[in-house]
Amino acid sequence: MRHVCLILAALVLLGACSVGCEKTAHDRYRGMTYRRIVDADALGLQDDVDAAILLTDRPTHLSEWYH
Repeated sequence: MRHVCLILAALVLLGACSVGCEKTAHDRYRGMTYRRIVDADALGLQDDVDAAILLTDRPTHLSEWYH
């Protein structure tokens, strides 16, 4: 009985591994969408850093460059 259970478990494991191996069009679309989101987040983070740097560079009443 033990051997039958081990053989059955091995067949189930091999069957589960072989089912999900094919790339579909939806998987490629999901990957493309994920890459687009990551790129947009990176650009947004860069814009936020640039805005923070520019805010610290603004002249104020205490600055020697204020006219």
